[in-house]
Amino acid sequence: MSLPPLTAEALAPFATLLKAKDGKFTDFPEVLEKGDTPGRHAFAILCPRPASGPTVSIGGLERHPHSTQSFVPLTAGRWIVLVAPTLPDGSPDVANARAFVAGPEDAICIGRNVWHAGLTVLDRPAEFGMMMWRADAGDDGIVHELATPITLSID
Repeated sequence: MSLPPLTAEALAPFATLLKAKDGKFTDFPEVLEKGDTPGRHAFAILCPRPASGPTVSIGGLERHPHSTQSFVPLTAGRWIVLVAPTLPDGSPDVANARAFVAGPEDAICIGRNVWHAGLTVLDRPAEFGMMMWRADAGDDGIVHELATPITLSID
């Protein structure tokens, strides 16, 4: 799978591209949406190391049934956004997964319960702000290991 650039329209069924509209103050309430179970908002700094090579292999996807999850690059180069719909049995629909190349100016808010790959950066070590609702029960991170990894071609 070759990666097109990230656009708001292509991402819209799964996530929101966090960009100011017309260079003006733009509010994104979904970033601070309260989860549907007891918990608290969490903010963390993630420090992913870059993937290397002309391809990247994604071996699993995750989803958060109780919360949205936002990623805001602090220092980054290009990074991958991979999202997938859900099949009737609750597993990810890998055949209809979509992957994009995001840049250091791209911040996103992944919708509640949307299958997505973990944070994968390409060019250099990075730092990202990550915000989400952290459910007290600890049941908000569902991981699905893929029988066949998704292989992405990096240009």
